[in-house]
Amino acid sequence: MKSIFVLALAATAAFATPAAAQTSPNLSATFTGCLARAGGNTVQRNICAQREVGSQDDRLNKAYQRVMRQLASDPAKKLALRDQERRWIAERDYSCKVNDNTVDNSCVVMKTAARADELESQVKF
Repeated sequence: MKSIFVLALAATAAFATPAAAQTSPNLSATFTGCLARAGGNTVQRNICAQREVGSQDDRLNKAYQRVMRQLASDPAKKLALRDQERRWIAERDYSCKVNDNTVDNSCVVMKTAARADELESQVKF
């Protein structure tokens, strides 16, 4: 049990400074404010990250749905995007896993924000 706690601390170490969150314009102001209020409290910082994962995941899903709607007339491209998204999710989950019981939430936040940006760049207005 102690080793899981140590790994959880290590997994959230990326949130040790608020500056880490401010390096990406893709993260919400709510998240950076939450990190500032959390200070050095690892548990609070992890809660901030968990909330941001939800926000970034919502952003990603909306962008994905927009791109899929744009591809409505091309079933092959829709299928390719679906397969690409499934591979991306598997890669993100694998690369952000610390062990069987611990996930690096900072990794999930950053990868999800980056993927949302990528999909948003494909949306045509």
